[in-house]
Parts: sequence; structure tokens; C-alpha cells
Amino acid sequence: MEQNHRPVNDDGDVIEIDILELFGVVLSKIWIVIISAIVLGVATYLVCTFLIIPKYESTTKIYVINRQNSESLTYSDLQSGTQLTKDYQELVTSRPVLEEVKAELGLDRDNDSFKKSITVSVPTDTRIVSITAEDTDPYMARAIADSVRTSAAEHIANVMNTEAVNVVEEANLPTEISSPKIIRNTVIGAVLGAFLAVVIIVIIYIMDDTIKNPDDVEKYLNLSVLGSIPVLDEDLVKNSTGKGKKKKKVSDHSHIVATETLSDASKLMREARVTSETKDIEEPEEPKSVDRDEAENLLKAYKHDRFHNDRREEKK
Repeated sequence: MEQNHRPVNDDGDVIEIDILELFGVVLSKIWIVIISAIVLGVATYLVCTFLIIPKYESTTKIYVINRQNSESLTYSDLQSGTQLTKDYQELVTSRPVLEEVKAELGLDRDNDSFKKSITVSVPTDTRIVSITAEDTDPYMARAIADSVRTSAAEHIANVMNTEAVNVVEEANLPTEISSPKIIRNTVIGAVLGAFLAVVIIVIIYIMDDTIKNPDDVEKYLNLSVLGSIPVLDEDLVKNSTGKGKKKKKVSDHSHIVATETLSDASKLMREARVTSETKDIEEPEEPKSVDRDEAENLLKAYKHDRFHNDRREEKK
């Protein structure tokens, strides 16, 4: 299996993406993914619990008999009844049935919204029609289901000229909330939060083209690394053993890389001095102004010391 994917940008350059490195980036920020999942999951739970009105469902069932022969029920009667189940579904939620139910129960609703609250289903290879009514009041849900069953039975018998519409079971009084499904929605919200966090992390990683370590210099710029020095932090501390000179604390992970191109990083390397005892970087002191005679004396002293040092090295 390939571990690298090479998308091509608008300029025609190939961008290499290491799948294992990408997985490591996501794993290093797993706490962001977990927090995002928890926050979105809790938010979904609170919305479902306090902002969404709970609804209840009540179900009743009828059995439709369509006889071609009044003396016996034949196989053709069963087959024709099975083929007409879709017709029964349409008749149950037809306008005459809905109008009669609204008038009986005194409901002030339009037919479209009222029709959406009623679900009609027919199990496979049966002629049993299930009628489910949904409402915010469990007692009203049961009353709607029973009223729709009664009106639909009469309407089906008149329209389809059926023998009878028998009641299989009356509507029940719901005791549990049918919607919203709090546990399911909470899990979906948590998974969605984690997914969004991973997507954002991946996008930020792909869009970030900065150099983070010396290995990136050789990998992406094809330059040889001559050396690296730590980057100075903003916090200033005073040297307890010195003369009050300010020193800057060294970061553990950040580095400035000096390459063969002699960039600004190499200039900083020449200016800064790293002490071997404290591993702190002292700020270079500002140069002092001297007159010409003093400068010549300093130069002569430097040459004299250099001459004697060379003689000592030759004797050794």
C-alpha cells in the first residue's frame, strides 16, 4: 500500500504528503479531537433535551378483506389484496379522511402538516395496514390513530367495495418518546465533532509550508545544513552571577538553521555567543568608540600576542 499521496497544485509542483506523518500529526493533537467530540456531543444532547419538543407515536392496525366470492376466501382474493396495499396507503391519508378526523377531534391544522404526522406502512406479503400517528401529546396521538383507523376503514370500504375492514389492534398509549432520539443524536454529534476536528487539523497541516526543523531544510529545499542555534524566547532573565546583564532563555525545540546560502540565520550565528556552562545566549554588547592611537595600540598588542602564541606552538 502506498504511503505517499502526491497532489499537484496550480503551479504544477508536486506536494508530497506522508500518510504516517499525517497520522502522527493527528495523534499528537488527539486532545483537540476529544474535546471537539465532547463539546459537540454535549451541545447536541442539550439541544435535544431542552430545545426540541418531544413527540410520541401511537400505532393501530387494520386487515382489509376483498372477496370476489361471498362464500369463501380464495387465493386470488389474497393476491389481489396484496397488490392493492399501495392503494390502501393512499386512501388512509386522503383528504376526506383527514378532514373527518380534524372535525371529530377539533384540530386546527392544515392538511399537509397533518398528513406528515401520519405514517402508513404495509409489511411485506401481508394485507395488514399499520397506521401510526405522531403528536406532542401521547393521548392525542392515540386519539388521532384511532380516529384515522375508523374513518379510513369506512372510506376504503366505500371506494374499493371491499367485504370488510377488520381491526387487528387498537391504538396504544405511548409511554416513551419517539423523537428526538437523544442517545443516537448525541453519538452522531460526538462523531461529527471528532470528524470535523480531524479535517481541520489535516487542512492546517497540508496548508502549512513553513520549515520546522533541519530535516525539512534538506527534504524540501535540497540545501545542506551547516548548523543550527536555538531561537530566543521573549522572556528575559537576569544572570544571578554576572553584572546584571540580561540574558534570554533558550527554547528547547525551536532552532534557527544556518545553510550554505549564508542567510540571516548564519549572520545571527556569527553575532551570538553560546556559553558552555548555562547554555544561554548572551546579547552582544554594543561597540565602544575609541580614538586612532588606542586602536593602533590594541592592534600591536594583538599582533604581539599572536606572534608569541605561534612561537609556542612551533616549540611544541
